[in-house]
Amino acid sequence: MDNRRTTLARWVEIDLAAIAHNVAQVRRLLGPEVRLMAVVKADAYGHGLVQASRVALSQGADMLGVTHPEEGIILREAGIAAPILVFRPLLPGEEETAVAFDLTPSISEPEQARRLAAASRKAGRAFPVHLKVETGMGRTGFLPEVLRELAGELFSIRELKWEGIYTHFASAAGDPDFTRHQFLLFSDVVRDLAERGIYFPLRHACNSAAALLYPEMRLDMVRIGTLMYGQLPAGVETDFLGLKDAWSFWTRVIHLQQVRRGTTVGYGRTYRVRRDTTLAVLPVGYSDGFGIDVTPRPSGLLDLVKVLVKTAGAYFGIPWGTQFVSINGKPVPVVGRVGMELSCVDVGKLPDIEIGAPVQLQARRTVLKASIPRLFTGVEEQEGI
Repeated sequence: MDNRRTTLARWVEIDLAAIAHNVAQVRRLLGPEVRLMAVVKADAYGHGLVQASRVALSQGADMLGVTHPEEGIILREAGIAAPILVFRPLLPGEEETAVAFDLTPSISEPEQARRLAAASRKAGRAFPVHLKVETGMGRTGFLPEVLRELAGELFSIRELKWEGIYTHFASAAGDPDFTRHQFLLFSDVVRDLAERGIYFPLRHACNSAAALLYPEMRLDMVRIGTLMYGQLPAGVETDFLGLKDAWSFWTRVIHLQQVRRGTTVGYGRTYRVRRDTTLAVLPVGYSDGFGIDVTPRPSGLLDLVKVLVKTAGAYFGIPWGTQFVSINGKPVPVVGRVGMELSCVDVGKLPDIEIGAPVQLQARRTVLKASIPRLFTGVEEQEGI
């Protein structure tokens, strides 16, 4: 175990054994017929790009998925030889990089295919690519009608090896009708191309949610991200895989302050202490992702009323949706506004809290500072990851 845990003021713990467990569970769910792509974009959702990739591959993942070529380069330089799909379209000039590092690009428009073909000719070998079909996500990929018009030109490019074809569901758990509509559009494209004699060894459409909810859509491969890191996709209620959370954010109490009833706390004096108590100061804030949350657009009138009630309650000092941290396994409320790098919690009901006590936090992984140390636990201790 990393002995830095005893001296750090804040850190993230990554349980690689939990990732191994989650990937193994998904692998068993899919069976031997369906391949598994481990999605490790965005530094493996904050879990460590190289470490998480190695664990996923050790548990049966067949391919890795990243957004940017730079992520693929990091994996190659770490000695990882597995196939790596790059989701986003390549910018002009990035084709040589993809070829040099044996990355598999996604083709979303004809000019990109021509540039990649030129880079493949220069390298002297055909290069594997995956064709992206736009069926309703509204981002990248060929529209079905455009693809039908360009198919003759596109698939005559001999320097490209059309290894895969895929689409991206927009709301797999939230909108089953639209998901089925997307899948039918995608299936029609695959069938039309097959009638022209164009086949793809790897057809894939399912993300984590779709892989659970629509077994008939798993095709040749599924792309697993959320499940790999121990979370159920939004809209999926039942965890029949027995997932384990792989990520936790920690800090320590750096100051204790006894305060009297009526004391105000934090910027704007928005919180007033209701009894004599003890406050603990934590060296984290919104610059670390702590206290940040997404404010979604209300989905209907009832949702709008809930938002307005919560906002009005906050204005009058009523702590609707109070945020909590965990000390010694017990929930402790955050009081006052979360600052940029310092926050307060009320520990008056907990006995024997001391300076340096560890505190587990809730925070958004995607906005954590890169400077926050990560401590890897679990299988790396046995396998040297």
